[in-house]
Amino acid sequence: MKKFYIAHNFGNRQMIRKWELRMESKYNIILNNPFYDRVRNDVQKLDELKDGSARQKLKIQSRDVDIIVDGDLDMIRKGDGLVAYLEPSKNFSTMIGTPMEIFYAARVLHIPVYVITKKFSYHPWIRKYATQIFPHRTAFERFIKEEFGLRQGL
Repeated sequence: MKKFYIAHNFGNRQMIRKWELRMESKYNIILNNPFYDRVRNDVQKLDELKDGSARQKLKIQSRDVDIIVDGDLDMIRKGDGLVAYLEPSKNFSTMIGTPMEIFYAARVLHIPVYVITKKFSYHPWIRKYATQIFPHRTAFERFIKEEFGLRQGL
């Protein structure tokens, strides 16, 4: 079974988590989510606060950056590839980590990078480092079904 790190911004974490769990229940893949698939005491506390609130943003700034970044890089190294959801969210439009994760996976590790984006598909850096670009999650899901198949018993 193939394992993919799923890169996405903080503001999309809950939507991506629901999608990740549905994908894993249907298809023969594992999506490793940096917010929920490793020990992260900070995410639960952040989830309890209103998205985009001043308190949440202050708490985000106080997180231990070494633990977060080194943990993300370790998860990427342990995967067979990277899936990047590259769309801004309502409360957090900044996407610094996801492009860095794309670059690291493609340029340093030389593993496949699948990018889901409508907004940034034209960008030279995405076109250079993406193994394949999908305009939306449904197109990526079709690819996964064809490439890796359904989970046994479905």
